[in-house]
Amino acid sequence: MKPSDSEPAEALRRAQQAVTAGDVVTARRLAAKALDTHPHEKEAAEARDILARTDVAWPLVAYGAVAAVCFLLLVLVAVLRSGPT
Repeated sequence: MKPSDSEPAEALRRAQQAVTAGDVVTARRLAAKALDTHPHEKEAAEARDILARTDVAWPLVAYGAVAAVCFLLLVLVAVLRSGPT
């Protein structure tokens, strides 16, 4: 059964609402669903745009992990230096 023309548009509308509400997981799921139905070029571009805007910023995650490790090392050094003298 071929999906109707309004199916991708409805999924994209709901995906945009999810992005506005801050629900990134639902937005990505709906945008991927819209792409799977082979939409028109305009709808496909909008779905790819939603997927690109809601992608995880991996460099920021890596910088955060490095900062957390540095903080833990500083705490460890402070604890070890404040031991009994």
